[in-house]
Amino acid sequence: MKDLTQSLEKYLLTVNKIVQKNSAGRVKDVAKELNIGMASTSEAIKTLAKKGYINYVPYGIITMTKKGEDAVALKTKRHEIICNFLSKCLMMEQSSVEQSAENIEFSMTEDVLERFVEYLTFMQNCSCKEPKWVKSFHYFVKEGKMQDKCTNCMKNKDNFDNSKCCGCNA
Repeated sequence: MKDLTQSLEKYLLTVNKIVQKNSAGRVKDVAKELNIGMASTSEAIKTLAKKGYINYVPYGIITMTKKGEDAVALKTKRHEIICNFLSKCLMMEQSSVEQSAENIEFSMTEDVLERFVEYLTFMQNCSCKEPKWVKSFHYFVKEGKMQDKCTNCMKNKDNFDNSKCCGCNA
């Protein structure tokens, strides 16, 4: 969805929501859902249609194209992965997760975002145990300090075998 601004993505997601519920939508439905004027909504809908994300003719109904459905599925999956990372790994307050995820999604270039999501997906699906550093980070967030075993590792970081780091042998 490189060719969509944050605003157009919101319109596309809203159109999809309406179409999922009603099989089709109209400009007035989108405007009402977003609480935005008809003129602005009409322009956004025309742009989405021109880019091939939706089917629309002026004063007609709006439906999703395959391209639009695929874009929404990708956006939704990315958003879920980033929200999961923010809440489960970084332990962010649930009240800020949604907006923070959106901010992350729009602050990165497409290639960086894609690689970031690939990394998060790998970390979520890896069959290995939870990485040691995640537990250590959770301790750091809760307690505001490094664990004793981490402090010891950091003191000897220049000449040490990190296979025993973070309590690996504990």
